Amino acid sequence: MSTKSSLLTLNSAMTQLMRAIRRVDDAQGLGRARLSALAVLHFGGSCSPSELAEQEMVSRATMHHVLTGLEADGLVVRQPDRSDGRRQLVSLTRRGRATIRKAHAARIAWFEELASGIDAAALATAARVLDDLRMRARQRLH
Repeated sequence: MSTKSSLLTLNSAMTQLMRAIRRVDDAQGLGRARLSALAVLHFGGSCSPSELAEQEMVSRATMHHVLTGLEADGLVVRQPDRSDGRRQLVSLTRRGRATIRKAHAARIAWFEELASGIDAAALATAARVLDDLRMRARQRLH
């Protein structure tokens, strides 16, 4: 298989996987934007609304609406930054942590089911390649 053919196959596979993962995420009942913001806070820790908007690649106004909904659901809280009282930090609540853990577990369970029967060595190779591509993409974005 040529490099171009491999890249086309990878692109097609990733597109289809992202669509399928979206369905798993949609089953959580939160909406993609809210779930994604919770994941950023879960894996990256507390941050300002502006930092969260930047990481999510949305406007501050959009993030304001996302956070308003998450606050109303009791999933996040905004508190003054102790080192700079003019700035707010967004943090997960206990309920927010439980919600994102449940959503993450649903994704992992879906992947486990999908990958059942695939050789462990092949899976490890795929994971290394995808992680390398993820790191390269991250470097290009920053």
